[in-house]
Amino acid sequence: MGYVDVAGLRFALPGGRVLFDDLSLRVPSGSHVALVGANGVGKTTILRLIAGQERPQDGVIKVDGKLGYMPQFVGTFGAATTVRDFLLSFASPALRQADESLRRSEGVVAGPHGQVAQLRYADAIAAWGEAGGYDAEVLWTTCTTKALGEPLESVADRRLTTLSGGEQKRLALEAFFRSDASVLLLDEPDNFLDIAGKRWLEQAMREQRKTILFVSHDRAMLAATADAMVTLEGRSAWTHNGPFLSYTAARQRRLEKIEEETRRYKEEHARIMAQINEFKRRAAYNDKFATRLSSARKKLARHEDDNAPRERPRDQQVRMNLRGGRTGKIALRVEDLEIPGL
Repeated sequence: MGYVDVAGLRFALPGGRVLFDDLSLRVPSGSHVALVGANGVGKTTILRLIAGQERPQDGVIKVDGKLGYMPQFVGTFGAATTVRDFLLSFASPALRQADESLRRSEGVVAGPHGQVAQLRYADAIAAWGEAGGYDAEVLWTTCTTKALGEPLESVADRRLTTLSGGEQKRLALEAFFRSDASVLLLDEPDNFLDIAGKRWLEQAMREQRKTILFVSHDRAMLAATADAMVTLEGRSAWTHNGPFLSYTAARQRRLEKIEEETRRYKEEHARIMAQINEFKRRAAYNDKFATRLSSARKKLARHEDDNAPRERPRDQQVRMNLRGGRTGKIALRVEDLEIPGL
């Protein structure tokens, strides 16, 4: 198992807006940590930075162990992409290169190139085996059987677009959970899954011994799978080392503490400013107060630099605007509805 350690991270968008500054977080070995926060605060960006797909302006990122990164939209491929292509996209660069060589050789050996082409094809087959291709195909068969109910040989050439979003996500998750990666970054792994798929995911994550940092907005999943919660807010991050059940109370205590820090900071700031104004008034007719004025100004600068309170996150304002009058028609009536297990 591995771990993730992030310290002093700063990242600004191309337009100059700072997403976070001096952000630190740690995902201990074997832990399943949820990354939460409002939309647009940088949850996906954090995962991309850890995966090496983005570069921060400052800070240190350390990943101990082999890393696997699953983006939120796993099925964003061309229309010709097959199930085999999809699974191959999560494989190592060496395996993808071996597959490319093998496909080129297969195309050439079918043409009029004789013995040279056959030798190249034989070399490509050997390279595919040395890169772990046959072991990968056994693994992919397990994944397709679990996710789609059929072995790889039956679905390998099937177009990815014929799978639903939930089937694509389930297939990708099967591949990641069964991979040799010891650290997984999962961006909304529950997205597109139906209720049964979500329950499977919760159980699968609980059984995982890998280190997992994941993004989710589903409170039921957070409660069922997260050992700790890292919250992005106020252009920084804080960690609740406990279950989701106690998260709301912990966040409220943190906000109250920030408010108290802000109140004390403002009171002291106002007191120093009053001193400066008084010394400035007295220095106008007595030079000995000029030294005190200078000292008070230095004291104010130190106070602003060393005691500035943490930024309080803005409260989200969520409103629904439902337009239209009543029609008098019943669109839907549900009686005695029951879903087993819920």
